[in-house]
Amino acid sequence: MTLADMLEELHQRKLILDQFCSAWSSEYRQRGGTVYCGKGCSGCCSLVVNCTLLEALQIAAVCTPQQQQQLQKLAQRLKATADRCGSLKEWLAAYRSQLGPCLFLASDGTCSVYEVRPLSCRSLLSTCSPNWCTTDFSSLSSEEKQTFMAGLDRSAAAFPTHYAATTQEIGRELEEATLRQMESAYGFSLVGCLPWLVWLEQEHRISGLLAAGEENVRRYLAQHDLDSCFLLTVC
Repeated sequence: MTLADMLEELHQRKLILDQFCSAWSSEYRQRGGTVYCGKGCSGCCSLVVNCTLLEALQIAAVCTPQQQQQLQKLAQRLKATADRCGSLKEWLAAYRSQLGPCLFLASDGTCSVYEVRPLSCRSLLSTCSPNWCTTDFSSLSSEEKQTFMAGLDRSAAAFPTHYAATTQEIGRELEEATLRQMESAYGFSLVGCLPWLVWLEQEHRISGLLAAGEENVRRYLAQHDLDSCFLLTVC
């Protein structure tokens, strides 16, 4: 299977996920629930977004020259921040406080790469007020955290978050299918931080190295100081 074939199948997976999320949202509303996501609602766009390399390639293909320039600057900050972090928890907090919001977020709060946004973005549906999407939970008191959790719809949300569980599960299944496809074609797969992977493609044409095999890709990343456990995983 060629890279073009895999990208086309990824496109079909995204359509499937969109249809599933739409159907789930409709059914949830019929049960009396509310999905708070909408155009211009960008609270979750300061979170770390991890995706497969194939998803990043789709986004790299539609980047504007201005976004490409911004990526050049962001890549340095991403690497420096990741190198300073000693744990995943620290990385997630540092990303949101020091690096967000998403580079691809337009000034009006809409996604500039909406049609090719990653599976993980598509599957994230909020069942609570958007205010909670921008809340730093580490700053809340025990009482405030208890109030939040008491208000969660545990029949729908991925406790202890307020995001829908089922849509994320389907998104992960489709992401895993994408990774398996890469593994079948190349013997390994690449997954990581969205802007970092997009920058790797633009600056280093990482997709052109896939056919060289896992060891050569690992060697290239190490030689150019591009490997970081918080930014990408070769598996």
